[in-house]
Amino acid sequence: MNATSKKQLFQLLKSIEGNGTFVTSGVQNFGFPGLHVEGVGELAMPMLDFQIKELLAVAKQAPFGRGSETITDTNVRKTWEIDASKISFKNPDWEVAFNRIKNKAKKGLGLEDYDIKASLYKLLIYEEGGFFLPHKDSEKEPGMFGTLVVGVPSKHTGGELFVRFDGKEEVADFSVATSNYKMPFVAFYADCEHEIKPVTSGYRVCLVYNLVQEGSAIKSPHFATQAEDIAELLSDWKIKESFPKAILLEHEYTPANFAVSSLKRHDLPRAEALLAAAEKAGYFAKLGLVTHYQMGQLEDVGYGGYSRRRRSRYYYDEEEEDLSGGTMGEIYEDYTKIEHWENEGSDVPQIGELHIDQSDIIGQKEIGAGEPTQKEAEGYTGNAGMTMEYWYHYGAVVLWPKHKHFDFLMTRNFDVRSKWLNYYIEHLDDEEQRSREYLEQFVQSLDENVLADKDSFRFSETDYSAVAYALVRLEDEKFLKAHGISKLKHVFDRVGIPNWLGLLQQYNPMQFHAIFEQAGKSKNLKTVQHLVSVLEAALQLKEKHLIPFLNTQIDALPSHLKVTPLHELNTSRNYYMQDATQEKPSSRIVKKVVEIAAYKTEDAAWTGSILEHIIKKMPRQYVNTILVPIVLSSDSTKVELLEGIKMACTADLTKRVNNKPQPPSNWTREVPPMTGYYGKVWQLLKAFLESPTEKVFDYAKRQADRSVVESAIKNVTIDLKTETIKRGSPHTLRITKTQAAYKRKLKAWNEDVALLEQLN
Repeated sequence: MNATSKKQLFQLLKSIEGNGTFVTSGVQNFGFPGLHVEGVGELAMPMLDFQIKELLAVAKQAPFGRGSETITDTNVRKTWEIDASKISFKNPDWEVAFNRIKNKAKKGLGLEDYDIKASLYKLLIYEEGGFFLPHKDSEKEPGMFGTLVVGVPSKHTGGELFVRFDGKEEVADFSVATSNYKMPFVAFYADCEHEIKPVTSGYRVCLVYNLVQEGSAIKSPHFATQAEDIAELLSDWKIKESFPKAILLEHEYTPANFAVSSLKRHDLPRAEALLAAAEKAGYFAKLGLVTHYQMGQLEDVGYGGYSRRRRSRYYYDEEEEDLSGGTMGEIYEDYTKIEHWENEGSDVPQIGELHIDQSDIIGQKEIGAGEPTQKEAEGYTGNAGMTMEYWYHYGAVVLWPKHKHFDFLMTRNFDVRSKWLNYYIEHLDDEEQRSREYLEQFVQSLDENVLADKDSFRFSETDYSAVAYALVRLEDEKFLKAHGISKLKHVFDRVGIPNWLGLLQQYNPMQFHAIFEQAGKSKNLKTVQHLVSVLEAALQLKEKHLIPFLNTQIDALPSHLKVTPLHELNTSRNYYMQDATQEKPSSRIVKKVVEIAAYKTEDAAWTGSILEHIIKKMPRQYVNTILVPIVLSSDSTKVELLEGIKMACTADLTKRVNNKPQPPSNWTREVPPMTGYYGKVWQLLKAFLESPTEKVFDYAKRQADRSVVESAIKNVTIDLKTETIKRGSPHTLRITKTQAAYKRKLKAWNEDVALLEQLN
């Protein structure tokens, strides 16, 4: 977009205005609030000097800070504060008077049709000489978008409030009104810079409220004409430019408060106009937060060149200010990207984390100039120098042409593409040609080499159900044969059961035979678990055209279970990521096979073969934690397969119960191999371990030697415990023989006895 087009674009946007301004102020006739402060009592109005001095006695010097760290520096802020928790209003009529103030503030900010609340935050007292340097307000509670300050009648001079935004400045002077029994107020958006000039006499007292949005978004003015003109500009633009582009809005936002409903002042109607124009001009468009990050040298810290170590994200506000007063020096690293997207305003999916060149950002402000939205500083730590980090967050409309959408989307990760796949599925009825083209392109684009890489962590976390759903909605058997089958065979257990049922119902199910056969022979517990779950769910449909396919697959189950290691219970590739509360695949497989067996009650050979493979290996954990619970929880006793499992478990438990463990006859313990790194340790302990009578061995050596012995004992399974006797020098490592192995075996035996009793 050339300079002329940009100028036209922003002229059109500036012609779209909300109803309000960035700051509004006014005066309310005095209404006695019955203002009560804990520790002082109810205050007279106008406030008397002796009462203000009583307030100062219970107030604290207002700090500024970062995160959990705060600092009081009267060179930056000289203010006294009393927290809202200590303040109450005794006059019930005050609520009526305050609502009048709030409604005037709403009207001035252009929020008449918007539900907002005002939460009392602090009572502030500026005595003579009190001030606060320029700063911005933070989001002190969810949904906060601005600040309302109400002046309490008290005689003073000076203390003017300057509010600045986008090169404009407004001044609110409370001194005249509060000295004449009036209650002045001022309200402004949180990203406005503001400061309190020094009070020259008396006391400036005010109540500070957080303005918080509630309910629906602000209603926007009519902008159809401008949207048409913007669409014309964008139509010429899309052929010549690189994409995506980001058109900046007026205000800054934080990730926590970025949404359509939180757009400020003119931003909402202008964003809506841009979104409407983009649609008309053939673009996809979405609200995004452009984040510009800088990290560099911390300078001018205000502590003689040194800074205490601090590291905490924060915002500027009336209560918080840069702890060190530091600035950014030499920049070591910077980037600009979009990682936060609005999710409430449209059904257009996000496009993931997007690094964007500043040449692709269209705006009337310099990126990374002025005070950042957020900053973070760290002082000297060891040999490291001081660093400063800045974050600038700009609201923007991000757009890219629909005719380039597929190529662009292929650069995004699968999660993003999957969301767009669902988008096109949902729009298949109203955008049939484009949606069908995308669905077909998407399925064809799936890289079979990537899909086949089942050892990758990313693959195991990816849900490919949208691919199956797309194939169902396409209703194209020719396309399924040409492109779908070859993709589905790699992602069988990453497609949800409902989606597999949809495929089986939509198409001739025998086309999927090879995929199911491959899954059954995979030897992978999770894959076989998914297979039997799909088969059992398909049986529940009771659809005639599925019967031949299901019969074929169920008849193949014995051969599948023959190669499936049901007795192996740890299936996760990453042991540390296993969920102990999640049902084991083996348990799921056996449960589903028992349910399927109810349909094969007349096939004794099939039942016998299935039983043989379920009980071919019966380690204790498999029997006790998988098979027995299935038998005990089943409400059916008529399934022959279940009865066979019960008999096998009973026999196995009986054998174990009939061999009750016995305590060791003496204190002799097995000596580990006297080779390798710990070989000398076991040579040292050999006589002690082999002794039938010795129970304790004391090893008095320096700590390094004791640590080697202790480490050797921890690295073997042996009935020994250690403790350090800290008397004398060197200390003594006491090694004691135990009956731990016998106790473990006895505990297991008692558990077996209890299970056998339940089975019987």
